[in-house]
Amino acid sequence: MMYNTDYNFYEVVDSAEAYFANHDKGKGSGWKGYQRWKHENESKYYPSGDRKNADHYLPANQYKEIKKNQRLAFKGSFDNGWQELGPWNVNNVTSHYSPGIGRVETFWVNPSDSNHMYMGSRSGGFWRTTDGGANWENTTDFLVASGVFSIAVNPANSNEVLIAVQQGGNGYTHGIYKSTDGGKTWATTNFGPSKLGWIGLGDNEKIYKIAYHPTEAGYIYIGTTKGLFISKTNLSTYTGIFTGRVTDIEFHPTKANIVYAYNNNGNDRNYLKKSIDYGDNFSNAGFLTINNNAKLHIAVSPAAPNNVYLASTSGVWRSTNEGLSFSFRSNPDENCLGFAVSDEDVNYMVYGYVDTEASSDEGKTFDQVTKWSVQDAAYVHADIRAAECINGTFYMGTDGFLVKSNDNGTTWTILNNGTGIREFYAVGLCQGNDQIQMLGSQDNGTSILSENGWIEWNGGDGMEALVHPLNKNWMIGSWQYGSRNVTTNGGRTRVYSGNPEKGSEEASWEAPLLLNPLDHMKVYHFSDEMFEGANFGREWTLKGSPVLGQIIDAAIAENNDKIIAIARYTALNLTTDGGNTWKNIVSGLPSYYITDIAFDPKRDSTILVTYNRYQSDNKKVYISKDLGSTWTNISYNLNNMPLRTVVVDQSDSSYIYVGGEIGVYYKSMNGTQWTLYDNKMPNVTVKDLEIHHGSNTLRAATWGRGLWEYTLVGKNDHPSITTTEISHIPHEESPKVGNPQFVTCNIETEAGLKSAKVYYSIDNIKLNQSISMSNESGNIWKSNDGIISTKLNSLVYFKVVAEDVNGNISETYRFNYRNKVYGYCNAIGSVNTGGDYINYVKVGDFVNSSGQDFYGDFVSKQIKLTEENEYDIKIGLNTHFDEDTISAWIDFNNDLEFSNEEQITMSSIDNDHFAYGKFTLPQSAVNDILVRMRVRSQYFNEPPIPCGERTGEVEDYSVLISRDPSSGIEEHQAIFKLHPNPSNGKFTIELNKNYPKVVVNIYNAEGKIVSSKEHTSSQSINIKESLSNGLYMVEVNADQHSSRKKLIISE
Repeated sequence: MMYNTDYNFYEVVDSAEAYFANHDKGKGSGWKGYQRWKHENESKYYPSGDRKNADHYLPANQYKEIKKNQRLAFKGSFDNGWQELGPWNVNNVTSHYSPGIGRVETFWVNPSDSNHMYMGSRSGGFWRTTDGGANWENTTDFLVASGVFSIAVNPANSNEVLIAVQQGGNGYTHGIYKSTDGGKTWATTNFGPSKLGWIGLGDNEKIYKIAYHPTEAGYIYIGTTKGLFISKTNLSTYTGIFTGRVTDIEFHPTKANIVYAYNNNGNDRNYLKKSIDYGDNFSNAGFLTINNNAKLHIAVSPAAPNNVYLASTSGVWRSTNEGLSFSFRSNPDENCLGFAVSDEDVNYMVYGYVDTEASSDEGKTFDQVTKWSVQDAAYVHADIRAAECINGTFYMGTDGFLVKSNDNGTTWTILNNGTGIREFYAVGLCQGNDQIQMLGSQDNGTSILSENGWIEWNGGDGMEALVHPLNKNWMIGSWQYGSRNVTTNGGRTRVYSGNPEKGSEEASWEAPLLLNPLDHMKVYHFSDEMFEGANFGREWTLKGSPVLGQIIDAAIAENNDKIIAIARYTALNLTTDGGNTWKNIVSGLPSYYITDIAFDPKRDSTILVTYNRYQSDNKKVYISKDLGSTWTNISYNLNNMPLRTVVVDQSDSSYIYVGGEIGVYYKSMNGTQWTLYDNKMPNVTVKDLEIHHGSNTLRAATWGRGLWEYTLVGKNDHPSITTTEISHIPHEESPKVGNPQFVTCNIETEAGLKSAKVYYSIDNIKLNQSISMSNESGNIWKSNDGIISTKLNSLVYFKVVAEDVNGNISETYRFNYRNKVYGYCNAIGSVNTGGDYINYVKVGDFVNSSGQDFYGDFVSKQIKLTEENEYDIKIGLNTHFDEDTISAWIDFNNDLEFSNEEQITMSSIDNDHFAYGKFTLPQSAVNDILVRMRVRSQYFNEPPIPCGERTGEVEDYSVLISRDPSSGIEEHQAIFKLHPNPSNGKFTIELNKNYPKVVVNIYNAEGKIVSSKEHTSSQSINIKESLSNGLYMVEVNADQHSSRKKLIISE
């Protein structure tokens, strides 16, 4: 029913829902496949569900029309057009349980040279290699459609290749294409939809298999949803032999006249069809009594030429008389989408779907040889799509890989590293680092692209993702139906977020997930209600209950977090009070399924929505400039291109970018012409678009060709602000109130940078204060002063603006962080700590012994150290297990953070239960102020983190650091004078000489830094600070000198 357009879409839905109401929905049941189909297709047919009158070739025809009438969009800073970002392999796996590159539908291996292979991906095209998979080349990116479902190669000439091309986003055939140069270039053939009459309303035909006859030149066999076709003229002409749904074709290994076929339709489903006259006529041969209409797969082998083997979810059968009759062999404990018999010894077979079963006794018994979630030497991923044995080697295509086995299925080798065929649903960017993004994909879970390459992080179907703008290690990923997972260490581990209302009964397939643009520690999860997740999605509160049903799309205004729009099917609701009340704003919009919503980041009153309907209605994108009171159709020359996603640039021109069933398009906010932005972008469905504002780049998550990026329109010569960070990365207990936050950026420009500034404000988004930035080295720019806020829980907003010598200006996203309580982060060990507790700490001459306690507070004990000396540290446990580890940190700079630089490297634990470390006090360490040392044990080789509740134990100590008298530098040597003192906050520092670089820190009576500023090449420094009345300490650091004086502030 799913693929028969005679059935209304909602007839299929009702039938499927009724079936699964009484059947298992687990792995391999077909439930997820149905849900994917529903999610992918409902927007095309809503609200009527009529598929007979839908135009399934609308995207391709509209793409051709747009391309014909437009010039090529100009190049940007990516000289070669759109740049592919991958992934191409899964070599870095952390907490992922079923990683894969992408879905492989079909393949061919040269029987004369196994290094020569072709591979077809459902939505990622045709790939070729001549070196065994060391290097792969895609050659179909710019055909009208991106998917390849079947490959056939002329057995007499391996350069002659046929492929069944299909639209990756909808699966509908674009006919057979032919190559005569080994798949390097392609041309259409006479077997195409238009010549077959398959392009009418409702047509959604498919080509399942193409096969060259092994000996008869020019004979080509084609299995389709319209039956079996045969050409005897190399596709110049062809004839329909019988109707039905022909999914498999095989040839007798030695008798050229015998052809086998399978018709997965009607009463033929339990029969093998056989021809003895090269396919001119077919009749039903052997009947399978217990197949129960399950789809059959045919296998033959030259090792037993008269045998025919059939396999389905109902079992495996063998015929020894060329298919006239069959005997049942066994029913493996697995469903069947792939089946192959050895071409050298028919005792060996592989069979399976989610997992792989193998037989060594011609199918009498089968043993499981792969597990979809176990990454061992037999790992092949889940869901076998194709299988074949060539010269005794088994090959399979799965939802993750092209693989081979040289030992009859015991172990497998991945062959398609280097092929970018991931089917992505969504992408989330880190605005503070243009190299960090998290993406969700079908079957291959959630992946992270970092500075060091791809990380495979989570399994299943990956969906929406978020990355904290100023903390690249904090990310939220999703499973289907809105189950959220969190990582706080860049993808090394993951934990469940605890979000409410997830699962198929609660949330939509790709449930929306939003970041609050005015408080980056808050996110929003949508089911049929709206929940706010504080602490970056780990503390949830109900915020709104619109009467809409499961919410499918959502967007939040950039400058007012109370304004949120949500959509379900045709309904579009808006709240302007953070979810307390909602109103319908669909008046003036078509009654179709909304596929995406976006706000103009400059103007909260401007909203855009897109549609994906497969009808020639010229109603694909609308805009409102008054919060939905009125709407305008801005489809213009996009006409009927179905659209999936929309995003708006924050520049003054506010370019709008949309991703369609094929391609990316843009126009200015007030323009009336869309331009195809296709310079080297494959002709794939674009599921999600995101903008990295600082670097002026656009990211496209595609369905079948992974992640791509390109420069924004008109920004090819602008500065590129690729990274932005502050002194203390935001997390649960950072930044601390009063700690100055210096802003550091990587800014790249070819022309040369004229200036860079930080614009900021506190507790409002005016950004009406500024700090200049100076070049540190290379492309690194740092603010001359730190942003200081002395108010607890205040929100600090800032952005960076860079201008090159030609006047080109770039600006980052508007970042924010909240000031936290001044103090060290909490850390607690496990209340269930066993005998492996910390019982001994020695640093220099200091020794402390302790008993069992999940937290040991020893801050009353001082460890006295001298600057620049080297110290040994020894930490012991009462006993230990092999997976126990020990860590230690000292807050040398007194910023109340335990940074990676302040972690002491500890050895593994020896047989006496001790771990050892060595450290040298840095010259930058503060003197005569108590700082904190934290030691921690952890179990199970967990990565060491200084904060939070974990396994093991925690102990805290105080450390007092003094200067080394032998260094020749007097402690607090008077290198400056201060006047007037007392002061009203305006005073002058007179240095004893001119220093090239001077840092002035001001501490309040509690020892907190209230100001920290850097000055260059001056002997006299004028200070102006707004300080409350009281006692302060002024510290001046210059070269290797450090000096302090008391300062009294009095009005």
